[in-house]
Amino acid sequence: MKPAAFLLSCALLGTVEAKELRIATLNASLFRPGAGELIADTAKKDQEQLLAVTAIIRKIDADVLLLNEFDYDEKKQALGNFQTNYLHDLYPYHFSAPVNTGVPSGMDLNHDGDTTDPQDAFGYGTHPGQYGMVLFSKFPLQTDSIRTFQKLLWRDLPGNMIPKSYYTAGQVEKLRLSSKSHWDVPITVENQTVHVLCSHPTPPTFDDGRLVNLSDTSPVDWNGRRNHDEIRFWAEYISHADAQWIVDDKVHTGGLAAGSRFVVLGDLNADPDDGDTVAGAVRQLLEHPLVNASIVPTSKGAIANVPPSYKNRESKTSHFHLRCDYVLPSRQGFEVTSGAVHWPENDASLDKASDHRAVWMEMKIIP
Repeated sequence: MKPAAFLLSCALLGTVEAKELRIATLNASLFRPGAGELIADTAKKDQEQLLAVTAIIRKIDADVLLLNEFDYDEKKQALGNFQTNYLHDLYPYHFSAPVNTGVPSGMDLNHDGDTTDPQDAFGYGTHPGQYGMVLFSKFPLQTDSIRTFQKLLWRDLPGNMIPKSYYTAGQVEKLRLSSKSHWDVPITVENQTVHVLCSHPTPPTFDDGRLVNLSDTSPVDWNGRRNHDEIRFWAEYISHADAQWIVDDKVHTGGLAAGSRFVVLGDLNADPDDGDTVAGAVRQLLEHPLVNASIVPTSKGAIANVPPSYKNRESKTSHFHLRCDYVLPSRQGFEVTSGAVHWPENDASLDKASDHRAVWMEMKIIP
């Protein structure tokens, strides 16, 4: 607490100290093959993976944290158990909502003659809610203003990359853009609003893209295309406040209001230099004029573990040697001071938690 004299002098001079804010993301790999399995695991207090994830969360001590790959259940029992048995109410505010993974589409999307495969869901998954998301915050959420885009149709994105040679015309009419969901969660930090833009685009693999040796010289690359367009949604959302094609799950239209303070957060499954993404996918955000990507989080662990053949290896965020996880603040409303990937050079406990590493950015809120 600052001395009263200092506060009085600030008031007399009309100055306000900028609020330091740490925002982080972690793909925690807390998904399970069957519905209800994460509920059962989080009900126990001695689960090795959950203890390892919790240790990372406490070490980073972020003010706002997105966990990707945390199975969603309708009653939020797994989330409640995790809060009680592991986080011990470290975060008083949180948000979770339905995702497309595992939700039956009723369509044969992989063309194998039935409609019940994980590949036939609106987002790949063995049960509804698999690979879900949870946002934790030490600051209040503006609950009434949260927007979700789970049901936005892929076809409605102007200039989309839907592979129409792969999907039927009827399927194109029903395909959803988001493999999980896209969320705009506004939080209040000392009377200032921060829009936390959460997502987890599909991996650009497990299709006929570049990682598969095909005689076909023009692969469809359906997951790569979807990954590109899921990332592109945020580029459009922050740019076009009046876009009528942007329709949230409450049927409200338009993108983010001009001049808003935001942070794009999550496992985007796209490396700007390596991997199987469509060319330029994540650069849609990294090079966006409204995004401040000037500070690139790095770690000593990446340098120690990623082979020299990879580009910019100090910035990789996964044990499979790619930069996937991002905290991307807006140029408006922040002074970004530092950032890092939580990957110590010698810490085997990280692999007990996840195949991803946490990423955090420190910033000051400014008018």
